[in-house]
Amino acid sequence: MTSKIVLLAFLVSAVPTFAADGEAVFKARCVRCHGDDGKGKTKAAPPDLTDPKVQASLTDQEIINTITNGRKGTLMVGWKGKLSAEEISAVAAYVRSLGRSAKGGQ
Repeated sequence: MTSKIVLLAFLVSAVPTFAADGEAVFKARCVRCHGDDGKGKTKAAPPDLTDPKVQASLTDQEIINTITNGRKGTLMVGWKGKLSAEEISAVAAYVRSLGRSAKGGQ
């Protein structure tokens, strides 16, 4: 029982760090098109990642797939081979957190 509690505490405490790492990768690789705040107000015209409708329309797996393989018919390139699976997952978690931040700020 104690080991389960310790594991749960570790996982809960790791979530913000995981998202923070995703933020660092996002800031280094994604802001050019998605903007510093994820709202996508650039010439590339990506979706507003803070929009609750956009967030609701995407599963976590779709976000990971888009980061990994890009999106046909758009300027979104795939990051497979350029980012590790861990970095892709961290960016996906950060993208998801952008929706929670916008929701909390309303």
